[in-house]
Amino acid sequence: MKNAILSVIIILSLFFFSGCGSLNKAEGQFHYNNSITKGQELSDLKKALDEGAIDQDEYDLMKDKIINDDYIKSFFKQMDEIDEEEFDSVSI
Repeated sequence: MKNAILSVIIILSLFFFSGCGSLNKAEGQFHYNNSITKGQELSDLKKALDEGAIDQDEYDLMKDKIINDDYIKSFFKQMDEIDEEEFDSVSI
């Protein structure tokens, strides 16, 4: 009886762990979903300036990057430069 239960647990574990990896393959598709608005980013940036975490020059630089979507554009540019072999080893 113990051997039967142990066998069932092992088989179910193998199915579970092998199945999870195959369900999460991106297969070359990348979907970017940003739920943080520019207004929230700018608000957080202003708070960091007011609390002294960053100085005025850093604030101005990051504010321009947020307004012009420079962070997003540079991210996608880097993704375009990565060939498919390297893509498999990239984690986000």
